[in-house]
Amino acid sequence: MYGFDEDTDLSFLIGKEICQVCIGSYDVQLNWGNGGISATGEFRFKPSGCGEEIKWRGDAQEIESAARTVRLLKASIVEVKCTRNILTLLFSNGDKLDLIDDERYESLTISNGKDTLIVV
Repeated sequence: MYGFDEDTDLSFLIGKEICQVCIGSYDVQLNWGNGGISATGEFRFKPSGCGEEIKWRGDAQEIESAARTVRLLKASIVEVKCTRNILTLLFSNGDKLDLIDDERYESLTISNGKDTLIVV
């Protein structure tokens, strides 16, 4: 909805190991010990070693596509790239997740495990 500021520092995500993947009707959550990411907008998921990219648009009818993200369990975030409209996470298992900002809706929430929340 608002995109990322140029000076957004999401380096705290590096090293976070995904311990829980939650799939709801309209969101997918990736959680670690004291925080997590809730994707309510579009994302693209590219599993390592699989040719097919998965697209999810926050729709209950795409739950099977979202279910493929369980591959991220026990994987750690090794790289974070942030542009104005896309947050890219690269994982220790080689998977890639692009979280895409939607101008119409809140697209994701990131919690660092403290009182700080980043809503995009």
